[in-house]
Amino acid sequence: SKRHGAASVQALRDAGYLPEAVRSYIALLGAGFDPERDRFTTAELTERFSLDRISRSPAVFDERKLRSFNGRELRDLDLDDLTGRLEAFTSRAGLREAVAISGEKLQTLADFWPLTGFIFDGPAADEAAFQRVIVDGGAPALADARTALADVQPFDVEQVEAALRALVEARAVKPKEVFQPIRVAIAGTTVSPGIFESLALLGRDEALRRIDAALAHAEDGAAPAS
Repeated sequence: SKRHGAASVQALRDAGYLPEAVRSYIALLGAGFDPERDRFTTAELTERFSLDRISRSPAVFDERKLRSFNGRELRDLDLDDLTGRLEAFTSRAGLREAVAISGEKLQTLADFWPLTGFIFDGPAADEAAFQRVIVDGGAPALADARTALADVQPFDVEQVEAALRALVEARAVKPKEVFQPIRVAIAGTTVSPGIFESLALLGRDEALRRIDAALAHAEDGAAPAS
């Protein structure tokens, strides 16, 4: 029905899907367009649409494929356009720098805040990650990373990366044994944009403050409050 269709469209918008991705996916499902293509502009869909093209067989909705379509559309947006859409979706302003370091990891607009919200609102409270990554063995590497980062000048992506890779080499460990404790300290969870980019965006003072808080709380095994 018209009412049900409107509700479904709104649900897709609320889930962070772009109109252009949904249109192309619907065209692929049942409108009988070019079988060699899976991407159409709105103008092409308008020009080619015909009721005669619509398949009478029920189409199978595959959300994984729609997410893939949507991720492709997101990656094709320029930074300003993607930032504008994400600021409208989240009702937050000043997101451009966070969008710049996270865009490649997004498949829907709704993926953005779970990935980057820690930058603005402080670390998430993932107690299991804190226990597993920092308390159970990662604290010494985090302390060494804190020392290395305190001396980085300027505190930009290139210099942060150089300092942390040097630490990995000095400790003779796999990168994740240094990077993951830092990630959990600054983000509160094991998922974030690139660790070097995240640190540089937070800035030295805030990054060190979060690492210090994590180290202080590692002794009693509890994650710091955000």
